[in-house]
Amino acid sequence: MLVHTHAFSINHGVAEHVHVELDMRRGLPAFSVVGLSGAAGHDARERVQAALVNTGVTLPRQRATVNLAPSSTRRMGSEFDLAIACCVLAAQGHLDAARLARIALFGELGLGGQLRRCPGVALAAAAAADADLAGLIVSSEDAAGARSAGGLPVAGAADLGEVLALLAPSGARERSEAAPRATQPRPRA
Repeated sequence: MLVHTHAFSINHGVAEHVHVELDMRRGLPAFSVVGLSGAAGHDARERVQAALVNTGVTLPRQRATVNLAPSSTRRMGSEFDLAIACCVLAAQGHLDAARLARIALFGELGLGGQLRRCPGVALAAAAAADADLAGLIVSSEDAAGARSAGGLPVAGAADLGEVLALLAPSGARERSEAAPRATQPRPRA
């Protein structure tokens, strides 16, 4: 299955539009990231896999290849983590792939799935608006900075679980909204 979304690389005060593509197919389990320089690709792969597992997502036992295009530029940075993770989630059916293809994502993932701030969020938001994308998802801490750039809807999320709720396929959203909310037991003193 092929899914894609949009992200931005910030270099010297300029936002470069990056197409994040993921191809998932049968084969020996593997996860490779093409388009990040040296250790940055390995680091992104490890952060994304840990964030997915710690969010409760079972990683597919398939071959996953992520491409950051255009491939003529080697990039560094963690701002692609959220886009890569969301492509994996869409390939598994956890996210609406059609909605994912129309938005941009900009954020680093912690190993527990939390979204972290990334420098250049206002530049990324302005570039996403210029690219005529439907919206941008960033960390909750970066949301105000992204909104200040104007031009497109911005959603802030604290972690990958909140992003899952934002981009769940419409049938899954309707089922979860109709389901009764479980109450959490109070801790004993």
